[in-house]
Amino acid sequence: MTEYFQKKLFYNISLDEYHKLLTCLKARERHFLNGETICDFDQGFHSIGILGKGSALVVRYEVNGTRTILERLEPQGLFGQFISYQGSPLAGISVVAAAPCDVLFIDCDCISSPCSKACFHHSQLIRNLLGMISDRALHLSQRVEVLSQRSIREKLICYFLQLAGNQNSQEFTLPFTMVDLADYLSIDRSAMTREMKHMKEEGLIEVNRKQIRLHLEGI
Repeated sequence: MTEYFQKKLFYNISLDEYHKLLTCLKARERHFLNGETICDFDQGFHSIGILGKGSALVVRYEVNGTRTILERLEPQGLFGQFISYQGSPLAGISVVAAAPCDVLFIDCDCISSPCSKACFHHSQLIRNLLGMISDRALHLSQRVEVLSQRSIREKLICYFLQLAGNQNSQEFTLPFTMVDLADYLSIDRSAMTREMKHMKEEGLIEVNRKQIRLHLEGI
């Protein structure tokens, strides 16, 4: 479990304090295969999960069977109670491994009810968690901005500009396959493919598999 040490959630916590926290938080690690369900919010999920290796998708399955990708989780990504999606019998929200991954689960009650000693490392953990929640709120606001765009082209451009800004470059790597990108943007994949073809023909973008280059002067 040392791969999680000194990462975002355990930043500014010593190795000795880190090991004490793992016991205090009733931490447990599990390995998941590609496509395996990590958790199902409809079934009740009362922990916080931290992705160690691999990647995962937070997905919602509608009653008609269609899928929407709500979020992609990379290493150090968090999900769970207080910081994720509220489950209900009809929500259909799950976290699914997008690649083989390791997940560290910690007990929410152990975070919200620290020990009577009020240890510094427990207080630091809460500060780190609040910072990660703030980062998550920013990410979700960016997603709302993308989904609020009216046309497929506007959604693509808005999302591409966000990726370019995050990577500080006009050239960036898509974190999704084309199928997953369409599900993330809540648009028809065939229509999205046609629109990207038009954008290439107009010189707005260059596409090489998952590599995208924007030509901002044309946007």
